[in-house]
Amino acid sequence: MKIGKNITQVRESKGYSAQFVADGINMKLEDYLKIEQDILDITLNQLNHLAAILSCSPIYLLEYKESGGSIYNHFDNAGNNGTNIQIQGVDQKEIRTAYKELYREELERIPKLERLLRDHNIEFDI
Repeated sequence: MKIGKNITQVRESKGYSAQFVADGINMKLEDYLKIEQDILDITLNQLNHLAAILSCSPIYLLEYKESGGSIYNHFDNAGNNGTNIQIQGVDQKEIRTAYKELYREELERIPKLERLLRDHNIEFDI
């Protein structure tokens, strides 16, 4: 199985340099680049270290497909370490902006509902 392209795409999506990742798995840059180019096979131990550096699971690296603007959620429940969710292809700033707008709209909705209840003489507890 060739996973070099997957590793490259995930690394680039994280904004990491090849040198940063190579240092993280204790490899020479030229050897690491051979993994990304599918010239040198990766060991399971290296794959596990690489996945940890890229904040994903080894399976995610094996099955990664370019998102093309879609949302990919990957859940990795490893022991009691919790859940790791990776979202590819979505601008996090846009998500935060949309969430803030939704939250603001919900806050404005409460007084509107209270006014509507009062206008129709409907009792309610605050």
